[in-house]
Amino acid sequence: MRCNHFCKITDLFLHDARFAALLLAGLSLAALAGAYFFQYVVGLAPCSLCLLQRVPHALIAALGLAAFILAYKGKVKPAALLIFLAGITALGESALAAYHAGVEQHWWVSFLEACTAPVDPKSGNLLQRLEQTAAVRCDEIPWSLFGISMAGYNAILSLGMGIYGILGAILITRRSNGL
Repeated sequence: MRCNHFCKITDLFLHDARFAALLLAGLSLAALAGAYFFQYVVGLAPCSLCLLQRVPHALIAALGLAAFILAYKGKVKPAALLIFLAGITALGESALAAYHAGVEQHWWVSFLEACTAPVDPKSGNLLQRLEQTAAVRCDEIPWSLFGISMAGYNAILSLGMGIYGILGAILITRRSNGL
């Protein structure tokens, strides 16, 4: 049976460990780049939950790059395991981002305190520094597009990455086992 273009694209997206690894790493790096762009270029200071959401994306990028290296060397099953772990991490990131979006919508209260002042009692008057530092609140939406905040978009992106990573890892492993 001859494979058409759709078949080749599907094969690339769902069965190529190198592509899956690079896609997951690239999407996480793009999410991080977007976060830093909004922070340093646009001037939107991140809250505590925003900062916390960057950690899983860094981990996903590292797992994706490591998986790419393994897949490039022909070690497809270990690469698929790392892709699976990246997918699980992305699902966790999606849950964290959805939690943040819920805090922004005032559906529940954040478990973190939103304060950007460093807490070092040796370096001067702590109360005066706290009063002079503008706190970044987790329950305010500093930017949105079509009614969806950055945390909401992160939840959607991460959910898609999680599903893709898990499904891709399963299909890559099945193909490497000859199924």
